[in-house]
Amino acid sequence: MADKEHTGELSINSYFDEGLADGTEPNNPFEVLEPEQPKKKKKKVVRRNTVKRKRILVIFCILLVLVLAAVIFIFIQRRRNNGQRYAKLYSKNINEKISTAQKAAGIAPKDRSSFSTLNNIYSSYQGIAESSKTCRVQGIKLPEWAIFLNTDADELTNVTYYNYELLEKNIFGTERKAYIDPKQVPDGSAPDAVELVLDLEPYRIQYLQGKTELREYRYCYEDGDTDEVVAYVITAVWDENGKMSIFDTRRNYIGTLLASPEV
Repeated sequence: MADKEHTGELSINSYFDEGLADGTEPNNPFEVLEPEQPKKKKKKVVRRNTVKRKRILVIFCILLVLVLAAVIFIFIQRRRNNGQRYAKLYSKNINEKISTAQKAAGIAPKDRSSFSTLNNIYSSYQGIAESSKTCRVQGIKLPEWAIFLNTDADELTNVTYYNYELLEKNIFGTERKAYIDPKQVPDGSAPDAVELVLDLEPYRIQYLQGKTELREYRYCYEDGDTDEVVAYVITAVWDENGKMSIFDTRRNYIGTLLASPEV
């Protein structure tokens, strides 16, 4: 039987033989090709030096914030009423030369006040230190605080501190809702404990020889029965042994203001 003529179509064997003849893989007609996946972007490798710089920058910013906070705190402290602190420092040098006390307190006294009202009211003092900030009590301009110093033969004998700012809102003292019984203060209480119980700031503090100390607290309240303002002064005294006594006195400021020598 005669061989059939080749029609130009390759048999399966011929297809593979042709592919292998030139050393390449034959194309597989049955192979399913997957679509080409997009190439993933390579992550940038952060160098160690860059990380260190960022950490240093963060630490520097934190330190800067802390320094600024400290500066603001010191500024606020200097603007606060520090008269009570200065008076305490002066009192630690009673019986010492005034120059020694001045150095310890960190504030220099003057011979006379910058406010004529204080010079007229207080005449028997040898030195005064006062606040640079002012307040107004019943329309009269005063320093927020003042420290009066008395000396004997150039030695400090007593220190008296006044907190005039306390009376700026109310001339009768700190406003409270009712009477404050000084007997509620436990015996032997220190000044800080007294003020904690009374919830009052001292209007006057006086330091005397022999470590004797006096603190005066002024307050007022409205009487519910008479609708009148009632004013009291609480006085606490510590002797040279640290023993405390405390009492109060009702003050009739209105009577003093309205009284006339002609009546």
